[in-house]
Amino acid sequence: MIVCSIDIETTGFDHESCDILQFAAIIDDLSNPQPLEKLSKFEAIFTKSTYSGSPFALSMHSDLFKQIDYSLKNNCEENQSGVRFMSLEDLPNSFECFLLKNGYKQEKSGKIYVNVAGKNVASFDLPFLKAKIKSWGNVCFLNRVVDPAILYFDMENDDKLPDMKKCMVRAGLDGEVPHTAYDDALIVLKLLRHKMCK
Repeated sequence: MIVCSIDIETTGFDHESCDILQFAAIIDDLSNPQPLEKLSKFEAIFTKSTYSGSPFALSMHSDLFKQIDYSLKNNCEENQSGVRFMSLEDLPNSFECFLLKNGYKQEKSGKIYVNVAGKNVASFDLPFLKAKIKSWGNVCFLNRVVDPAILYFDMENDDKLPDMKKCMVRAGLDGEVPHTAYDDALIVLKLLRHKMCK
């Protein structure tokens, strides 16, 4: 199964008062896994003159704001790592082009259907994206998503689905949850592969 691991970074939890700072997507074929470094990826940082959000979330993303500031002052279209700077309104068209360039096909209706993977993607990322971007053009995110949490649920010891950190520990992955869109999307794929690609 081909999945597109998606993650966003925001300035808080409320889509009405907070902004999306970063978006990342990584395409993986779980039935034919390739080296992680060779997977097709899309990364964007969204630039504008002002942002609103919670103090905690704003302070957590100081590095992103430094990149945004540099981009605005120097009129940069991407950073040294190839991450694109763009307005949020440009995301649907750019993301559609990325999908078509990397093996996705349009149905007769013109729609491009995407199996989405992600931690909390159904309850947070996709609703936030859809609240901020009303029209996604031909891109259709399928309603059923792949969240690795259920794969790491311990029936005897858990009373709720495990968070990302607990999933990482149970998969033997070192480190902390990075809270950058690309790195979080990549960890989701590592978690899925650990359980599904033996």
